[in-house]
This record gives sequence, structure tokens and C-alpha cells, in this order.
Amino acid sequence: MIIGYTSGVFDLFHIGHLNILRNSKSMCDHLIVGVSTDELVYEYKKKWPIIPFLERVEILRHIRYVDTTIAQEDMDKMKMWRRLKFNIMFVGS
Repeated sequence: MIIGYTSGVFDLFHIGHLNILRNSKSMCDHLIVGVSTDELVYEYKKKWPIIPFLERVEILRHIRYVDTTIAQEDMDKMKMWRRLKFNIMFVGS
């Protein structure tokens, strides 16, 4: 089984978000999506998300390309890899 991972804020979900999820899922068997917490977003963007964390997670949970959602609490992708042991990571532009 190929496990994929991608992450993002997903605030004001748009077609670009859907495209990366669709494309990512087409290249793996199980797609895990890390959703940035409100605190993490504020830490690096210096502004709070418009849509609260739990609502963003709920939106992503109902997208057919997403198998699992998790909280992304920091930007350390290697830390996340050590935790999840995914095979491939997808990054948008």
C-alpha cells in the first residue's frame, strides 16, 4: 500500500485545493491530509484563518479523495514523516 501525505491551511477551500487532493490521491492508495491548526497559521502568516480549524477539518473529511485528516501543528515535514511513515509527499505550488 502506498501512503501519500499532503498538508495545507485549506482556508476558503478552492479549486486548487481540490486539484492537489485529486492528483495526490491518483498516485497513492491512502491519502493523509495535514490541516494547519489556527495557531500554526497565525505563527507564520501573522493572521488567523477565516474558517476555524475544526470546520476546515470537517470540510476535508467529506472530500472523497481524502482518507485521513490530521492536525498539522508545526512545519517540520520530517517530524511528520517519522510519525506517519508515508511513502510519498505531495506539495502544491
